[in-house]
Parts: sequence; structure tokens; C-alpha cells
Amino acid sequence: MDSPTKLKASKPKIDLRYADLVFIGCYFVSGMLDSSAYSAWTCFVSMQTGNTVFLGLGASNQPVDKPFGWLKSLISIFSFIVGSFIFAKVTQGRNLERLTLAVSFAVQALCIIVAAILLETRVVSSAHEVNSSTKTLLLPLVPLFLLAFQAGGQMAASRGCGFNELPTTVLTSVYYDISSDPKLTATPSKNLKRNRRMGAVVAFLVGAIVGGWCYKGSGSLAPALWTSAGLKAAAAVAWSFWRLEGPGALV
Repeated sequence: MDSPTKLKASKPKIDLRYADLVFIGCYFVSGMLDSSAYSAWTCFVSMQTGNTVFLGLGASNQPVDKPFGWLKSLISIFSFIVGSFIFAKVTQGRNLERLTLAVSFAVQALCIIVAAILLETRVVSSAHEVNSSTKTLLLPLVPLFLLAFQAGGQMAASRGCGFNELPTTVLTSVYYDISSDPKLTATPSKNLKRNRRMGAVVAFLVGAIVGGWCYKGSGSLAPALWTSAGLKAAAAVAWSFWRLEGPGALV
């Protein structure tokens, strides 16, 4: 009789063919959320390199018109680290299972939905300005925490599926990998990683453009958040019915 451990280890894994498209879609979400968040709060929810620069500027009280900008960046960095740690630990050993990916993306969607509700109900303002009021300063940190937390989850998912070329939150390393790729000019069928990286760049840029227009048109983060939540929820449903691993599966 098979032991419980062996039965657990034998759980079917997803077929990774076309799974990369989900994570390229995550780049679109990251671009949209980051451009909207920067427009509203002058910080990012995914791109923690930028937030680290803003945190460093805070040591010299810059920019002078946003004295608490460093705090928002610090909260985003901290939340991203917490999200990355929790998602990575909880999904470890089960990264390629349908349920794991579906629940992961459902939680990410829920985080964005809660943030959107806080904005729609005006519990938190989308306004760029802050004043000396403790309430005005601290309340935006709640949705900021949720958005950065879920960004860690999508990165944990992409790494867990083995798509290291698609970290879903940054482009600097992607730009380097594209430009240094010895097979840069190979046909599409001969260089899948290059295709994914280029798709990531386009998706992030388009997402940033869409997010910027959404914020400019509405003066609120909410449209970008609801769109992102819908995409994450759709991904969760897709993972629930994803084709399982079989002959010819992508490695």
C-alpha cells in the first residue's frame, strides 16, 4: 500500500505549455498598478528598486514637498518581502498543482479587491497630496500594503513554475537578458525565453500606459484596481481547470 507521503508526492502537476502567458499577463497588471500607484502616492507597489531609491532620498528629506514619501516606500518594500516569504513558504513543494496556483491568484485578487473597496468607499483617498494629519498619512498605507503583498505572491508563483525569466515585477534584469542573449536573432520557435522576455516588456509598458490613462481620466486608482482584480480572478479560474502534465509537456 502506498504511504500518504507517496500519495501526496504523486499529485498531478499542471502542463506548463502556455502557462507563461499568465505571467506575461502579470506584467501587464504590474505596469498598470505601478503607474497608477505612482500617480496617486508617488511610490510603487511592485518595482521595489524604485522604492529603495525613494527610501534613500528620504534620508536627505527629499523630495521636500513629500516629506513622508519614504514611509510609503518602506511599507511597500516591507509588504512585498512579507508577501514573497509567505507565498513562497505556503506553496513550497506544491507550486505546480492546480489548487495551489488557483488559491494563490484568488488571494492576490482578494487583496486588490479590498484595496479597491477602500478607495471606492472613500475610506482611503486616491489623492496625491498628504498633510500633517496622521489619518491622512497612515490610511493610504493599508491598500499600499495589500497591493505590494499580492505582488510578492505573483512573483512566488512565476518562480515556482520555473519561469525565472519572468519575475513579473521588474524589467532591469529582463533588459539585460534580452540584450546579452546569444540567440537573440533566432527564430521564435528556437528561443522561447527571449520571446517571453520581450512579451514581458511589451505587457509592462502597455499596462503602465493603460494605468496612467485610467488615473488621469478618473483621478482614482479604483479603475486600475478593479481591472487588475478581474484579471487575477480570471487567472485563478483558469488555473482551476488547467491542463495537467502529460506527454509533450513543456519543461
